[in-house]
Amino acid sequence: MVQATASVLYVNHASGAQGNGTRQSPFKTLTQALDRASSGTTIQLEAGTYGSGESFPLIVASGVTVVGIHGTVTIRGGGVLATEEFGGMSVTMKLEDRSQIRNVTVTNPQSQGIGVWLEAGSALLTRCRFKGCGRDGVFATGTAIPVLLANEFTENQASGLFMVRRSKGEVRQNRFEQTGYGVAISDQAAPLIIDNEVVNNKAGIVLSRAARPVLRQNHIRRNETSGLWLQDTVQPDVGQSQDLGENEFRDNGQWDIRNESRQPLTSAGNHINPNRVKGSVRYVASELPDPVAVPAMLLGKVPPQPAPPTPESPAPPTLNLDSRFSDVIGHWAAPFVDAMATAELVKGFFDGSFRPNALVTRAEFAALVMATFPASDGDNRRFKPFRDVSSNFWARSVIYQAQAQGFIAGFPDNTFRPNDPMTRAQSLVALINGLRLGQGMASELGVYRDRAQVPPYAVEEIAIATRQGIVVNYPDVAELRPMQPITRAETTALVYQCLANLGRMQSLTSPYIVEPARTAVSNSVAAASNTIVTQSHWADDFWQSLKAHNFLERTSAPDASMTRAQFASLVVAAFAPKPKRYPVAFRDVPSSHWASQAIHTAYRAKFLSGFPDYTFAPEQPILKIQVLLALVSGLELTAKDTAGLLARYQDKSQVPRYAESAIAIATKLGLVFNYPDLDLLSPNQVATYGEVAAMVYQGLVLRKRMPPILSDYQVHPQM
Repeated sequence: MVQATASVLYVNHASGAQGNGTRQSPFKTLTQALDRASSGTTIQLEAGTYGSGESFPLIVASGVTVVGIHGTVTIRGGGVLATEEFGGMSVTMKLEDRSQIRNVTVTNPQSQGIGVWLEAGSALLTRCRFKGCGRDGVFATGTAIPVLLANEFTENQASGLFMVRRSKGEVRQNRFEQTGYGVAISDQAAPLIIDNEVVNNKAGIVLSRAARPVLRQNHIRRNETSGLWLQDTVQPDVGQSQDLGENEFRDNGQWDIRNESRQPLTSAGNHINPNRVKGSVRYVASELPDPVAVPAMLLGKVPPQPAPPTPESPAPPTLNLDSRFSDVIGHWAAPFVDAMATAELVKGFFDGSFRPNALVTRAEFAALVMATFPASDGDNRRFKPFRDVSSNFWARSVIYQAQAQGFIAGFPDNTFRPNDPMTRAQSLVALINGLRLGQGMASELGVYRDRAQVPPYAVEEIAIATRQGIVVNYPDVAELRPMQPITRAETTALVYQCLANLGRMQSLTSPYIVEPARTAVSNSVAAASNTIVTQSHWADDFWQSLKAHNFLERTSAPDASMTRAQFASLVVAAFAPKPKRYPVAFRDVPSSHWASQAIHTAYRAKFLSGFPDYTFAPEQPILKIQVLLALVSGLELTAKDTAGLLARYQDKSQVPRYAESAIAIATKLGLVFNYPDLDLLSPNQVATYGEVAAMVYQGLVLRKRMPPILSDYQVHPQM
């Protein structure tokens, strides 16, 4: 789908009059242009101050862009905006869904004046200055999810940015200085705040009520009182053991961190001087795997497993509503819990309950696996003592037995953290490592919508668990939720599936058991396969192989064009890539979009990027050259002796200069397929499913994940 060209309206405060908004006859005021603008319109402002003659507040309607060009553009003034929750507010501009402002300075000098008001939708504010406002530079409330990129907030009386209610969005690469509070976040607001400079304010970042922001790579320095100030019941994420914060808190006047909230602040991977902290901070060590150990772990070098004994039990049980435990009657996990209880592998409590939704600690998990898979005489290996497991701790023996058998390990700081909750990813890794259940491929994680959340150290083990039918996901079988704490019911179900895999229990019938990728063919693939004609297609071998591995999920026919969203879905399913950069919020990819997760994963893995206006254009057809650039970038491909390789293409002049190196690498490595003429690259033609299948398959060959397939249309450098 090709997007239509948007209209442009011109405004010139100095020379404009009652014109028609053309370059030759511009409007005099921004108000005139906004009255005429509709979705897709860009309003270009010539240099000058727009205040006199404007009707404030200025409403930038959905899909309208306001851009300042040719010098300094200032929008100065304010008017009463009637709001349902806050009454009348003095506001310069209100931005609606998908509207934008760029390269302008916004000032509201009125008492309690606010520069920009955001209430709903995904507005974009970039390269702007919010200066000298009587209250806040930008105020976000309601369900707003704005993107604030590379702006300056300075000399605002109350705060540079104030976010309340359930607003979210992304605040990236901005500078906040010489303001009361650089950033203030309250209520249930939960934005991503990344790579910002918060300096020389009265206080840097102030969090109150139940705010839950995520802070990464920010520099919070030289603020008069506190760098980060926490109040009430806030729960900020300033770093986790597997996702480090990398924030810098330094040289703030009184405290770098002032925690007056009701719970400790958990910090991982931040630059903090503990002597400049007031209140409770829990410092967490990194749990990222050792970089040397990761490749071996991902190679799937698992000792061979003998065939399990043939089960002798009667027909498998099915789901039922009965249970021996009062709180498991009708529960999704009742069959697993009751079968394990019958085998005396799990027990309930004195009040007749099982407490299926209670969280499982690491010590409790060790106790369960050792009760289920007791050590044999040959498993008396030496163990490494943990400094936080005392000699009289109730689970000391089973913890060390589980460690010796390979079920569970400690952390780099020589602790076990026995009372910490066990996560779902840790549980699966523990069971697979302890039982050594076969091999798996990262591509088998394609059955999960949230596969991007799987930590790198767990990819291989969770792939094995998926292949062996061990994973149980409730309520959505496609949601793995790897980093969530595991419950008693979930743990019981996973352990039961391990026993069934070993032939020690009969298989259960449950809609929440994940089917391996080789059998989990989506309806869209099945429907598409019915439409494929029997006539041989030049890319059939590549096409059918990717289909067999369930990589192609939204297909129609080999000659159909592929969209950017479909390509993102394909590369994520095929390569299960790891993130290499922080996420962004694309304004045209809502969370409800079918490929939302794949698009964000492909972006983070550097296969694809968006456009300067923070859009992704998911339904736009992808070009052949874009596919090749994506594979070279995402797979981090390099090659020697590529000079002169493009000379073989008759249409080499169509390759942009910035892409020449990548296309030469792709040619050298056999990624290029030209049908029907080997010497015509056709880089700017829309890519078809067949062409993309061939190129992606060759990427899997380079990753030693697929055997080579000979094709008359594959370009070889020596040809």
